[in-house]
Amino acid sequence: MRAALVVLMLLLSVEAWAAPSLLALCHKDFNCAGVKRLYREQETLVVSYLENTFGTTCKCLNTLLDDPRPKIIRAHLIQSPCMRNKRCGRYEALWGYTVASANRAARNPKSRLRKRFNVILEQFKQRLEGRSVTCYVSPCLECDLHETARKTLANLISAAVPSCNLVDNPYRRKCLPGMVCEKHGLNPILSRPCIVDLDGYDGNLVNARKWMAKYSHCDLRYYWEPWMNCIRGEFVDPRKRDCKYDNSIFEGALCRSFWPQSSDICLP
Repeated sequence: MRAALVVLMLLLSVEAWAAPSLLALCHKDFNCAGVKRLYREQETLVVSYLENTFGTTCKCLNTLLDDPRPKIIRAHLIQSPCMRNKRCGRYEALWGYTVASANRAARNPKSRLRKRFNVILEQFKQRLEGRSVTCYVSPCLECDLHETARKTLANLISAAVPSCNLVDNPYRRKCLPGMVCEKHGLNPILSRPCIVDLDGYDGNLVNARKWMAKYSHCDLRYYWEPWMNCIRGEFVDPRKRDCKYDNSIFEGALCRSFWPQSSDICLP
């Protein structure tokens, strides 16, 4: 019994932040009232989202950024899976590129990719202006680009928002040294500084508490369910997805997202 209590206290003393991976937060139909219910009892707002892919206005995100409570934000500026899967919309920075051509374009200041990336970066910079927030920024979600290309984009971020922590989130590659390493899935190998995201694995089918405890050494841990990307089966362009979810789905994810910071409404 004593040993069990010691283990429990160790788990409850975890200082790493745990939060929902709301990548579709910028979709115009995403239920902002439900999102705010997720954060209603949190002393610190730990937010995650993807710029541009689901929309550019991001009214709900802006509402969270205006909240007076302390805020930590993890943002991906562009996404690579659409290039890998040949499903990029014309609005995506990597639309029309292959991995090889994108690697070249990332290093070319006059390329369409760089121009689009700069627009998205400026959009992100404007979101932070006048707001107090701790920020972690990845140039590319699950990125297929090689090291030189990723570093080039990271340098642009560093110049634009020097107060933010640079994050590298490569797909099947090693993280760049000197940056926070982010990996997704059930069993990535990570050492500090790091961010882990369940993205791609339905949290309903995972022992979320055990998974989060495994990565207690990481700076941020993000819990994910398919609805957080508005996934309802077959592929649909992100901006055309049905993102209208009622409040109940947010309540269901509350405890699994914020453990161990959740309130006593959570099940053991």
